[in-house]
Amino acid sequence: MATYLPQLDPIAIHLGPIQIHWYGIFMVAAILGGVWYMLERVRDLHEDPDQLANVALWAILAGVVGARLVFVLANDPQWIWQDPLQTLRIWQGGLAYDGAVGAGILVFWLQLRRRPLVFNHIADWTIPGIGLGIFMVRIGNIFNHEVLGRMTAFGFGRWPEQLIGSSIGIFLIVRYVWVERNRPVPPGYQFWSGMFYYAVLRGFIGETTRDNPLYLFHYMNHHWGIAFTTLMQLFTPPILVFTGYMMWRTWKRSATQLVSDEESRAELERIRTSPGRDTGRPLLLIAGTVSVLGGLTFILLPHIPAIGIYLIAAGLLLIGTGLRWTVRYVAVQEHAVEGSTPTGEVYANPGGSGPVAVMYRGVQRFYVRAGTPEESVALTPDGHQTG
Repeated sequence: MATYLPQLDPIAIHLGPIQIHWYGIFMVAAILGGVWYMLERVRDLHEDPDQLANVALWAILAGVVGARLVFVLANDPQWIWQDPLQTLRIWQGGLAYDGAVGAGILVFWLQLRRRPLVFNHIADWTIPGIGLGIFMVRIGNIFNHEVLGRMTAFGFGRWPEQLIGSSIGIFLIVRYVWVERNRPVPPGYQFWSGMFYYAVLRGFIGETTRDNPLYLFHYMNHHWGIAFTTLMQLFTPPILVFTGYMMWRTWKRSATQLVSDEESRAELERIRTSPGRDTGRPLLLIAGTVSVLGGLTFILLPHIPAIGIYLIAAGLLLIGTGLRWTVRYVAVQEHAVEGSTPTGEVYANPGGSGPVAVMYRGVQRFYVRAGTPEESVALTPDGHQTG
């Protein structure tokens, strides 16, 4: 991809002295889509969406600050003392998604730390928004002529780093939907596993082809246009260790913690879902349709077929994934597995014949047909099923 695409104006709208950038539009659209999905899923917890919307607002603000701070510290720390105002110009691009996710989830945790089950569910439900943000903001980077790939000896010149990074967001969304439909994972696992795979793809693929400065260990292959280690790659191993530990901890301890005390059991009683709603379906169908239309626009107007084909392919993948959202759980047992214990979770199964209860045996979790919501699994103080 060329270093500079003059036919792409970073400014979408001129309103007198006010300039609205494509980058900002994409970022705001991703935030709105992600928050909408999260708040819709919050209804499954029978929580007040307005109250959690306030929690989400503080998390978003913290995420923007964290994203800009990490970007400046990693790329242009001299701005802090040479040009402080430049550190505030986020509409010109320059946000580190790692900082956004880290600061945002920290604020979520600080506000919901006394309600770990609700926090774990909400953390999981941020993944579609995170994936959508990565997908769209990287396209905004193209308009800003930033986040460039390294030069190669191949015919295409630079690696299309913005598209490589954007595809990581698509991967997170598709994987989230697949896990949501096929695997009985405990609350919190979707978030930590999503962050684990993001670090793998960003650290070992995206950063290898991205034209970033090298630190500590230097390796450069000018023919292939790959190099390491960048600053992000230096942080990748500890991130993998931390997120990998949290994945293991979620599997190992989630089920027993859910039924460990009276407060948890009372909270579980509020998580009795009404008949299933295809919450994520409209989000993916809208995002996919916009992506396809955007791809056609890239082909017809600025005549950049590479970006256009990518957006069309990504949009069709999002649409196809959205259409398959209708059945959340496909491996539902008719009867409880021998030796298993109920966690108390009962969920609707969109496209299925009724709600499902979650049972666990060690770190394994199973979906079991639960009958009607009135016949849902009840728990005694020791965490065993009654009735």
